[in-house]
Amino acid sequence: MSNHLSIRPLSLSIAFILFAMVAAIGQESFNVTINKNPIRNGETLQLSLSLRNLRRDVSAPQIKGLKLLGGPSTSQNNSWVNGVSSSEIRYTYTYQVQSNQDINIPSFTVAGSTGKLKSNAFKVKVLPRSAKQQKQRGLGEVACVIELSKRNVFIGEPLVASFKIYNRANNLDVREYNVPEMAGFWTEQIEMPDARWEPEVIDGRRYNVATVRKVLLFPQKTGDITIEGFNLIGYKRTSFFDGKNVSVASNPVKIQVDPLPEPIPNRMLGVFSRFRVQTKEKVTTCETNEALTVDYVYSGDGHLKFIQEPDLKWPGEFEVYDPEIIDRIKVTNTGESGSRTFRYVVIPRAPGEYILPSVEGQWFNTRTKAYIDVTRTEKSITVERGNGSGTSGLAYNSKTDIQVLNQDIRFIGTDWNGSGLARNRWQSSFPLSTGWIVVGPSLLALVFIGKRRKEEEDRNPSKTRQRKAKTTVRNELRAAKKHIDDPDLFFPALGNGIEQYLLAKLAWSASQYQREAILEAIEHRAPSTADQWKKLLDQLDMARYAPGALPAPREMITLSENLVNQTEKSWTNS
Repeated sequence: MSNHLSIRPLSLSIAFILFAMVAAIGQESFNVTINKNPIRNGETLQLSLSLRNLRRDVSAPQIKGLKLLGGPSTSQNNSWVNGVSSSEIRYTYTYQVQSNQDINIPSFTVAGSTGKLKSNAFKVKVLPRSAKQQKQRGLGEVACVIELSKRNVFIGEPLVASFKIYNRANNLDVREYNVPEMAGFWTEQIEMPDARWEPEVIDGRRYNVATVRKVLLFPQKTGDITIEGFNLIGYKRTSFFDGKNVSVASNPVKIQVDPLPEPIPNRMLGVFSRFRVQTKEKVTTCETNEALTVDYVYSGDGHLKFIQEPDLKWPGEFEVYDPEIIDRIKVTNTGESGSRTFRYVVIPRAPGEYILPSVEGQWFNTRTKAYIDVTRTEKSITVERGNGSGTSGLAYNSKTDIQVLNQDIRFIGTDWNGSGLARNRWQSSFPLSTGWIVVGPSLLALVFIGKRRKEEEDRNPSKTRQRKAKTTVRNELRAAKKHIDDPDLFFPALGNGIEQYLLAKLAWSASQYQREAILEAIEHRAPSTADQWKKLLDQLDMARYAPGALPAPREMITLSENLVNQTEKSWTNS
């Protein structure tokens, strides 16, 4: 009995202490607030989740009409008033308004010590964009701006996008900025020194301006293309002990892309502001069976990396090997500038005077807005008979299986004085004569087939280009493998090879390259490979913008080779 009475005062004491502790800590609460209401479409919004006398990890809410830019930034406050302790922790996320309609902020729930805590739901009123926003004026203290060198271009015509941060605030710490992906463009990043603040006066106000990136854009589709999503998150110090978070986003910019004038030439070489093609041979005289090099040099300003191997008609007496591609191309503020060279190794098999083939085609001049024919320059070469050269009338060529040379008739002897087969011996040599009767027409048939194939290729060069597509991509993959340890060189080389292959399979010019059109054509010609091609092209695009999240280069090579082989088996030209 005495033990029972002694336990009761102890229990009451513990309960009293726990009650006092709970009372001293204070009541739990959960609230959601925003920094602006109403707010304009395109402006940034800060949404704060406040937990009072409660510690919980919270993630960024996904809200329709708001695009998450960054966060959270956290702040904490502790206090002790009249014996009651209270603490508050606040998580702040930054969003961009992307809606013309009012946005509903729903009720959020967190778990408290005594049950679930809910925040109040409310509505954010969204106003239309202001004229000041549309004109990129009134930059304020801090602003992100996308500047374009041109706003109206032809498809394939380069323009430069500069991503700049304008700052009038002192002690601004830029913690993070995001440059958007440019869908609808082939992009090349322009090399530039590390960003630094440069003074600039705008509308009588002095700003510090930093150019964080410059990108060369080649539009791949027509119509209006919008670039948006350039934003930053920073911290502005207002005093030695205090500061505030800063988040801004650029206004969207629109580019009008016009199609090339009709009719587009069949042999379209590309879109340039300056362009020419030269044929260069190292020697003008050589001997039969002696290898020589012939260069076809494309130079100018434009998308030089889109130029593909020319369709040349070589003399039948030349054995021609696949060309080596030599690029001397710089990416500058005016576009790609420099040259792309196709270097051929050829071996003449018969003596004579030969005219080297010329590049034929047209290119679109963005300055005059007209198509211009490539200037043809005929180059000749003299081939002399080398020592030990035979007089065989057969030669091998890159575009035919077997050809009879034009010079064959000149090497038939006319001064034969040797003995011949007597007429009365024909009967005894009947098997030999029969053999010639059988073999002779077969040889003539081979010659006829070779001639017909040559004529077919001349009539339809696009089919020839399609047959050579696999050889082209094999060479490009081999070139990409040379840079397998350098992702900055490997992925552009691999992407260029894959695009050249697809253009060759479709017999399209570089100016016709559009990602959506390519995938649609694959869906029609090789539907079993369409999903794999989309995945591969997505990965190659990611290599230009976010190279950390890609498979190893060797895996990409294997994937590309297998996909090309599968495409070759399933491709239909219907």
